[in-house]
Amino acid sequence: MAVRPPPDALGRAYRTARAVGGAMVLSLAVFAVVVAQIRRANAPFAGFAPGVPHDLLRWIFAAFALADLWLVRFMRTKILANAALPPVQRLLSAAIVGLANCEAIALYGFVLFVLAGRVTDYYVFAGLALLGFALYFPRRQAWEDWLGSQPRR
Repeated sequence: MAVRPPPDALGRAYRTARAVGGAMVLSLAVFAVVVAQIRRANAPFAGFAPGVPHDLLRWIFAAFALADLWLVRFMRTKILANAALPPVQRLLSAAIVGLANCEAIALYGFVLFVLAGRVTDYYVFAGLALLGFALYFPRRQAWEDWLGSQPRR
């Protein structure tokens, strides 16, 4: 049986992770507003680098996005295995790092939109980011289960 941290420590860390995650999800909407503003202010918007071929960059960013979705799981495993940190801190760190990787996916789409002017670039990558958030958003029961599986110190 694992030594459980005080319930308030787990609760505080969990609330922090959810607040950070919520802010990151909300930032996707902020990016969407910025995309709309750029399109409106520069109509017809063809990107800030319209003559440059963007297809290769689009494929590279798509590969990065898919790799990020896998990388979240890999990094989370490594962070949770780091016995140098207290268990609750490991959970919080793993959650924030994972959510930041999901956020990066939306940023790829935003960069593509700014360069090429295709609004679908942002929305496709934002959709992938939302999928990542849905998969990796902190869940209290999962945190409690993980803590319960840890050996006693």
